[in-house]
Amino acid sequence: MTKKIADFFALEGNYPDLDAEGAVARLSQAIQCRTINYADHSLTDYSEFDKLHAHMKASYPHIMRAGVFERLGHHAVLITLPGSDETLRPCLYMSHQDVVPVVEGTEQDWTYPAFSGAVADGFIWGRGTLDIKNQVFGVLEAAEYLLARGRTFRRTAYLAFGDDEETLNTGALAISDHLKAQGVTLEFVLDEGGGKIESGAAFGAPDLSIAQVDLMEKGYADLELTVRSIGGHSSRPYGGTSLTHLACAIADIVRSPFPVRLNPAMMGAFETLAPYITAEPLKTLTRDVRANADAIAAYCYQSPALFPFVTTTIAPTVIQGSSRACNVMPQDMQAVINLRLADGDTVENVMAHCRAAVQDPTVELRYQQANDPSATARRDGYGYRTVVDSMRRYYPDVVFVPSMTVGATDAHQYEQICDTCLRCSPFMVEPEEAASGVHGTNERILVRAYLQGIRVLIDLMEHANL
Repeated sequence: MTKKIADFFALEGNYPDLDAEGAVARLSQAIQCRTINYADHSLTDYSEFDKLHAHMKASYPHIMRAGVFERLGHHAVLITLPGSDETLRPCLYMSHQDVVPVVEGTEQDWTYPAFSGAVADGFIWGRGTLDIKNQVFGVLEAAEYLLARGRTFRRTAYLAFGDDEETLNTGALAISDHLKAQGVTLEFVLDEGGGKIESGAAFGAPDLSIAQVDLMEKGYADLELTVRSIGGHSSRPYGGTSLTHLACAIADIVRSPFPVRLNPAMMGAFETLAPYITAEPLKTLTRDVRANADAIAAYCYQSPALFPFVTTTIAPTVIQGSSRACNVMPQDMQAVINLRLADGDTVENVMAHCRAAVQDPTVELRYQQANDPSATARRDGYGYRTVVDSMRRYYPDVVFVPSMTVGATDAHQYEQICDTCLRCSPFMVEPEEAASGVHGTNERILVRAYLQGIRVLIDLMEHANL
């Protein structure tokens, strides 16, 4: 794809009275709040979240007058903008306030300091500009724009911002439980996801530019393996060291792949792309996606870009417990394998699969944490159609494709009150920028991209809420 991201933007002249300079300044100030949330809450500086909440309240007076601002859980935020038509199910626009820390030792690698919120070279710089205070504040900008111009909401809108998406997901769950207790069911949820325009080459459509609308997310598991030993001198390794047993167990699991399947979300992707696919064998196979689902899945499994979409992945990530001395056998050792569970697998059957793969009875297996894959959102109803229509208006040369995220978001926490949880950010970025900036160094968003995302959200709210 030779086009730059801004080349895909349309209707940038819409909403000419949008306070572009103010919107950029407000996001910049939000980036300066160091809202890093740790799994161990004793390490979290919640005064930074308090500063962010004060910034929200001061910056969006029409939202604060028209709506109800609540802090739930620890520091999750729910803003209710009541609609006049109680027969319409509400919709929920969500994102998260927390960001990941900067990797120690890389601070000097940033062009501008990570929490400076610098506005320079056509970008807003800093941790959270892509993941994902841009969406928190973009949602607020869109709602404030409409309310400040006297527009009234027919459909209730919830603006929901978790405080620990990067760690425990308890903030989003607190909001979801709060709404469930009130008997609320939602028409749709819009969360982060996608956010890139990229070539369709991996799908056999090299002449196409695509963006994902993620309907589901894979499950997540950290599988801990432990081997116990008294250690000793390395000249007497009878029966193998604890490291030997641990390494063999890791290899056993890695060499026992999980089933390969084309799930409903990916079937939708190939059905949507079928008219544009020119490369074989996918051109022939996608003439009947459902009949050829196994063959398409097998093709995807051999593709570095597509294999995470069709199977549970296995990634050994941690090993610890060995001695620093080369002639000392280790005592107790642990390793962690990170697994991302495909649709069709569960926490229980993945554990059974791994136990069966490990032939060594001395190896202990347990989950540090684990959750099943999410449900798959509907794409045949009002929510999907309305969101995609707004996206298409502002990115008309892009084909929006139902898909799935191989990572994790807060959206799955809302499945108990919504059957259309969509992960599709309107803030578009170059794929290379996303790869290097999200959780990395020099995270930044193009000013034009931030403003374009706000326009999409204003348009979506006009069609869904007014």
